[in-house]
Amino acid sequence: MEDEEKSLVLFSGGKDSLVVALRLLDSNYKLYLVTYENGCGLKAENVNNTIERLIKKYGSAKIENIGIKNIAGFFREFIYPFYNYTSSYIKENYGDITISQFNCLACRLSMYIASIILCNQYNIRKVFDGARRSQLFAIEQKEMLNKFEKLFTENNISINFPLENEMDDWKLKNELLLRGIVPKTLEPQCLLGVPILDKNEDILMATVNVYEKYLKQKAKEILKRYKNLIINGDFI
Repeated sequence: MEDEEKSLVLFSGGKDSLVVALRLLDSNYKLYLVTYENGCGLKAENVNNTIERLIKKYGSAKIENIGIKNIAGFFREFIYPFYNYTSSYIKENYGDITISQFNCLACRLSMYIASIILCNQYNIRKVFDGARRSQLFAIEQKEMLNKFEKLFTENNISINFPLENEMDDWKLKNELLLRGIVPKTLEPQCLLGVPILDKNEDILMATVNVYEKYLKQKAKEILKRYKNLIINGDFI
């Protein structure tokens, strides 16, 4: 396969990442599937069952399972010392961000840092993520997706969100059925992520502020240290 046909797919085993993977397989990509674990989830190993189903259907020449990578080290670096800040300090300096949205921001950024490192290791220039705005996480709204896209571009990699504007869960489930994949999956579960009740602009802007004022520079520092790290095991 040529380099431009390679893609790193953030793969949870749920319907969104499954749909992304299947569409890419139809487009003649070689997929490198990676699953991330932050230390606060359950049954990450379940994703291997779904990957085995895909390999059985499409062949190992089209799909490589990079494995489950534990990003707890990056995650901890992002949340510390933020967890020592008082709520009044956070509100004054960043705005009304919820604990859950901060956790999701730190975790997703950890995933993306790890993905950039893996792309350098495997000589991949395209990353795909099944983020959807309709899931109502601040990190999956356009304002934050633009920030993440810039981070990847600065590292000569593109990140793509093919399901960004998808609204209909039923449509995605039916797409899986039409492709011969039963959509019922044993998706790993994160214990930290909780969607906001609606597209709350205050929470969204606070999330953007935390990224711009606090996490972006830290992410660049981590990448400078670990950009050429060779990842062979489960831990990063």
